[in-house]
Amino acid sequence: MTIFLVVGAFSIVQSLFGVGLLVFGTPTLLLLGHPFAEALAVLLPASLAVSLLQLLSGPPVERAFITQFVMWCLVPLALVLGLVLAFRLQTSLNLVVALTLAIFVVLRTVPGLGDKSGRWVLRHQKFWLLLMGVAHGLSNLGGGLLTILAASRHTEKERIRKLVAVCYSCFAIIQLAVLATVSPDLFGWRQLAYAATSAFVFLVIGQHIFRWVSAPIFTHLFTAVMASYATLLGLRVFGLI
Repeated sequence: MTIFLVVGAFSIVQSLFGVGLLVFGTPTLLLLGHPFAEALAVLLPASLAVSLLQLLSGPPVERAFITQFVMWCLVPLALVLGLVLAFRLQTSLNLVVALTLAIFVVLRTVPGLGDKSGRWVLRHQKFWLLLMGVAHGLSNLGGGLLTILAASRHTEKERIRKLVAVCYSCFAIIQLAVLATVSPDLFGWRQLAYAATSAFVFLVIGQHIFRWVSAPIFTHLFTAVMASYATLLGLRVFGLI
């Protein structure tokens, strides 16, 4: 029951911002004592269900970006995750991701700095995609870096969520394929139940909240989510949670 509560709660967050299940669900399940591979088996089907539903609405994502994303992010993600699962590597980029997000939160809240940081990310987009793929393969926490990229490319909430949903769908498909190859025993009927739970929450609750939230409120909430994520990771680094 606890796992379904985790899936349901963070499905609401992902309904709004495109990220949530992996970003917050992974450390939550790890804190509850679940191994990394088992956490993936729980969260990936749920995350994919929400992301696929989000793809049904919103403006299209540029093909040029998709091409770069596949080459510079998905390939490194698959390679790194395969090594982590095959050799049971204990890795963590919590501190790096937390500091990156904290810096971005400051840049978004200080007038004038947000545009400069966004332009830097766009000028170094290939490097950012590579970093994002490696971080996601190592820790399942590349979503934080993805939110920075999405907010740098777009300002409208529909475009931000659509870009994140496209990337997250690809993340989940690649990760599920690698996980099924390395640890097929982790899959069963429960994966369908997790996916159904997240889809139900999105359709009944999350989508309505997204439509209700105005653009200014969305911007503030988006920044608050990144700040919360950075704080959570920081507390984990110092062993406080």
